[in-house]
Amino acid sequence: MSWPPFTAPVASHEGVRLHEVLVAVHWHIALVFAVCALVLIYSLWRFRARAAAPTRRLGMHVALPVVAVLMVVGGEAIILVGSALPAWKARWTPPSAQLDALEVRVVGEQFAWNIHYAGPDQMFGATRQALVSASNPLGIDRGDSASQDDIGLLNALTVPDDRPTVLHLSSRDVIHNFSLVEMRVKQDMTPGRITRTWFTPSRTGTWDIVCSQLCGLGHYRMKGVLTVLPAAEWEAWLAAELALVAR
Repeated sequence: MSWPPFTAPVASHEGVRLHEVLVAVHWHIALVFAVCALVLIYSLWRFRARAAAPTRRLGMHVALPVVAVLMVVGGEAIILVGSALPAWKARWTPPSAQLDALEVRVVGEQFAWNIHYAGPDQMFGATRQALVSASNPLGIDRGDSASQDDIGLLNALTVPDDRPTVLHLSSRDVIHNFSLVEMRVKQDMTPGRITRTWFTPSRTGTWDIVCSQLCGLGHYRMKGVLTVLPAAEWEAWLAAELALVAR
């Protein structure tokens, strides 16, 4: 079981270190809160109202605030240097070209996720707004030679297990945020700009794709499904999708 118990399970290799940082931050905050609570309880008891209590004008000993500040700052410095910065560096180091990462385009719009696979040629074909329809949500131009094997799906991202997936994120209208909680992926999608992020699934399963940026009245229903399949099953799924495209 992961800790804290309310966090989602980690389902990517890159997410393990990020999860460790989150756990360390929670423990640090819990420790600071516990110490502050004990000091408050002691103060309420020590300086409670008493009959005929003598009045004394004694200030707080200077060492106590110094110790409190050092405890907070020192703990944060340890987490930052020991965990957060190494995790950030590892998270934002692109996967090696030798790992044969899967390249996928994701275009956000109010209120859907448009998924674009490049196909076996690993080249994204041209798209045109005029071609957008219910059966072609990305407006893939089949007249482009690079688009012949492209796959366009709506709100469904399917990837193989234990293989890096590189996402090229963009938006058609407003700022969205592509969030895969179990993969520990959260990235803004800005109109007119392509942003890359990546993850390597460490377990098979099905999880939600959600938008973590308030993007309009239908923000609550901007959901998709991420499915991670074993390599052999993913190849079979890809072959079935390519067969549909070829019809």
